[in-house]
Amino acid sequence: LADGTREHGHLLIAADGVYSTVRKEFLPATAPEPAGYIAWRGMIDEKDLPPAAHALLLERAAFSMPERELVVSLPVPGADNDPRPGHRRYYFIWYRPASLEEQRALFTDASGKYHGLTIPPPLIRSEFVAAMKADARRVLPPVIGEIVNRAAQPLLQSITDLEAPKMVFGRVALLGDSAFVARPHVAAGTSKAALDARALVAALAAHEGDLDAALAGYERERLAFGRAIIAHARHLGAYHEARPGAAKPVRDPATLLREYGAPHLVHDVDAV
Repeated sequence: LADGTREHGHLLIAADGVYSTVRKEFLPATAPEPAGYIAWRGMIDEKDLPPAAHALLLERAAFSMPERELVVSLPVPGADNDPRPGHRRYYFIWYRPASLEEQRALFTDASGKYHGLTIPPPLIRSEFVAAMKADARRVLPPVIGEIVNRAAQPLLQSITDLEAPKMVFGRVALLGDSAFVARPHVAAGTSKAALDARALVAALAAHEGDLDAALAGYERERLAFGRAIIAHARHLGAYHEARPGAAKPVRDPATLLREYGAPHLVHDVDAV
């Protein structure tokens, strides 16, 4: 450990996240890969919603699709996880294409320091926030653009994914984000980690006394699941990529909603 002490056990479970120290020991070349687009995120209190947004959006998830872009917005609990009407918040995530050169500029602060795949929100340069909010007024439906403009401190991240070719190394098992990180479209980070943990427990119980067999079963099941969820997230995100030579997939609102798991288009927000 960092202080020089050593621990001994039958199994090491690496549940240490996207930048897993344990994974780097076994898979040093496996790291988050930029997907060719970024996401702006923001949130405003329910009381600060414009009246039109309050009436139209507060009980719904809304999808808006500018060219090669996507805004998903929805109500979320307020402070202290408060779900009561009047105490909630409204959240948005806005996916936008961005080349690696553009991302390097976006994630460089005013002092010239480059922060990598994300940046502390207060260090996002003001001109980038101003340009983003101007674009929101220009390309988004007015009701959504106003919400984006009212977000006091937006967050910015590079969209990435990570796919480990293996999850077991002797008596070491990767779990959760240390093994797979899917793009946000599938909203599966927490649930996948929980399912990994459940599968590991089930495998250990089913092969009591045979750790190698248990870990082999765990790896077989969770590798298949991880690869499937990564593939679906990449399919959903391909529309936004700014990769050299990338073809633009055809995408229409009804198809997109079905692929996100919503069978019916309730309201066409772009027409409001």
